[in-house]
Amino acid sequence: MAGMYAAGIAAGANTGVLYIRREYPAAIRRVRAAIAEFDSLLDQIRHNFSFQIIEGAGSYVCGEETALLNSIEGQRPEVRVRPPFPATHGLWGKPTLLSNVETFANISWILQHGGEAYAAIGTEESKGTKLISLDSQFAKPGLYEVDFGYRFSDLILCDAGGFKTEVKALQVGGPLGSILPLAAIDSLTVDFESFQGAGFALGHAGIIAIPKHFPMIDFMHHIFEYMADESCGKCTPCRLGTAKGSHLLEQASADNPLDSELFDELLELLEAGSLCALGGGVPLPMRNALTHFYDELSPYFTALGADSGPCGK
Repeated sequence: MAGMYAAGIAAGANTGVLYIRREYPAAIRRVRAAIAEFDSLLDQIRHNFSFQIIEGAGSYVCGEETALLNSIEGQRPEVRVRPPFPATHGLWGKPTLLSNVETFANISWILQHGGEAYAAIGTEESKGTKLISLDSQFAKPGLYEVDFGYRFSDLILCDAGGFKTEVKALQVGGPLGSILPLAAIDSLTVDFESFQGAGFALGHAGIIAIPKHFPMIDFMHHIFEYMADESCGKCTPCRLGTAKGSHLLEQASADNPLDSELFDELLELLEAGSLCALGGGVPLPMRNALTHFYDELSPYFTALGADSGPCGK
């Protein structure tokens, strides 16, 4: 609350809007209580700033800032064409500052301890700390906070205690996150440059463990199917491309292999033509899977390149 308040004052705003999915009633109750507590402090300094909670309907695309603005305004939650950008034409056409909870929390810490203290934590390019969520496949699931630059293997094997079952890969960063083979964790640190340099993306750092017995072709299909369901439909490449990808992977089998050139063209179309990262982000996990699970996936694709699959460019 303090970080959002400070950002609002700096930007000349008098209202802070917190967008929370209604599927999280406990979170909504806690935030309401925090607002009430913070409001009592604002009353003491007589400052005109208020907080408002908007309960979202659960659309994944509302993680994109302009779709979120449409949802708050009561419109269909679809991506806006930019420019104009929210900084000049945002909520109700007014200049709007949008950020996630983690960023606003960092603002509060920086104001208390100073920018130099914050910059002293982490790496040269990734400053501060990162919140990391580990799913129920881990021996010690939950929410962790580590300094940027922390050894990824220490987090997974030591802090989290490894896994409850045999695992072959991790998906890092949500439904559009990277797919890492388990062998990759030894060479990574928790920072954006380490992941990017290895062909992955850290994203928001939520981590799902993929069991050894779960077919990778089915996991790839799940990603496409989910994105087809969650696409706002604003742009044709995403609206049709995610549905096409879901269909292709659902039909793929050893007896009916998928045309690898066609699949590659589909990924290129999604990456180049989508208005936002919902469609544009699909190629990353697909290419990760094809690169690092070639032996498992090669029966499902025609003429799959021996080096890194049809998409390992």
